[in-house]
Amino acid sequence: MSSVFLPVGQCGNQIVKEFYKTVSHLQSQRPTFASEDGKWRCINIDSEAKVVNNFYQTNKRCLRESNVITGKHGRGTNWAMGYHGYGDRESEMMTQTIEALRREVELCDCYCGAVMVHSLSGGTGSGLGSYLYEKIRDEYPMTYILSVAVGPHASGESPLQHYNSLLSLTWMQKFSDGTLLFQNDEVLQRMIAIKNSKDVSFGKMNGYISDCLAGLLLPLGNNSQRKKENSVVILPGSEPWEILRSIFPMPAYKFAHTSCFKKRSPSWSTVASGLVNSLKRHDQHGNLFSSLACLAVIRGNASNTFPHTLQAVENQLKVAYNCVKWNPFPVDFWTGTENPNGPAADENSLTVCANSSSFSQFAQNVLSKAKVMFGAKAYLHWYQRWGCDESLFLESFENMSNVIEDYSAASLQLYHS
Repeated sequence: MSSVFLPVGQCGNQIVKEFYKTVSHLQSQRPTFASEDGKWRCINIDSEAKVVNNFYQTNKRCLRESNVITGKHGRGTNWAMGYHGYGDRESEMMTQTIEALRREVELCDCYCGAVMVHSLSGGTGSGLGSYLYEKIRDEYPMTYILSVAVGPHASGESPLQHYNSLLSLTWMQKFSDGTLLFQNDEVLQRMIAIKNSKDVSFGKMNGYISDCLAGLLLPLGNNSQRKKENSVVILPGSEPWEILRSIFPMPAYKFAHTSCFKKRSPSWSTVASGLVNSLKRHDQHGNLFSSLACLAVIRGNASNTFPHTLQAVENQLKVAYNCVKWNPFPVDFWTGTENPNGPAADENSLTVCANSSSFSQFAQNVLSKAKVMFGAKAYLHWYQRWGCDESLFLESFENMSNVIEDYSAASLQLYHS
């Protein structure tokens, strides 16, 4: 796979660490995420060294030391501090990152893009991540950028989280090609429902996000390349960019909801029911969310039983995700025999990625709270100190308002080609 992973900040590195645990026990899939020398195609970035160094020390054989990029100062959960940094004192951090990316790109047969993983609320993940989006787009304008972003709990993480999330979402809308958005509150509720226990740690939540990524990104067939008339045939699901083509066909709609479920059951309808039963379908006013496009990835279909229940599962997903009527084929299916989330032969996995209007509720919550804070001039001096003036916030307010309006129009079938 011609992709490079770039986890940014503590959250991003912890998720990618869990992801590579999954990849590591599937020896047949290691070449998908590693270069020919066996080193993971991954650049670990953080403004503080603790988490990244721990990641490196436990995976020395798989990581390049030159791809571990750390700073000497945290970013104070401040987007502006993360974006502008400490000036010349740490300007080399970004230079090292772009240089490490260049080396990894040169090792790829055909580089297609980067997968960035980060949080929306932290100073490093949101601010430094936003700056990195710009730099990658500038250096490689014809390649893809897929975002994996984690939204904060609705309250309680940081007084600056709404500003940080707003600015980070604005940069992702500008520079990325698509975003897999995970919201901490929803991930927590899904884990409580799946585990039937309220004892859910951040580690388990990161593990769930990792399972979702593995369900989407791991190839579906044999990793070896099949050749036909001297041309390489890429198996479905062997590139993240096929997700972009399936889920983000229109540039205005770049945010997707992802969930996964695994179960030892011969019935795919039962597996689908397990996924949709804990799915959040309504906003706070009781209105149904709508989905513009869905991708369902079926793994563990060793006995080839899924085709017999495809129609039933498709109907379940169409109803649960309230697919828009203007899309004649709202659900795509990818199927594979190997299940990365459960090595047992009789365990099946279903991962669904949906370009859903549920993003509007999250974005509206961020937007409204950020506007209230902005109107009261709350904490603005912390951003102005690092080079952000009020015009940047006004631009971001307008950007997010437009995105929310676009999703509302599409959900109401007001979209016209």
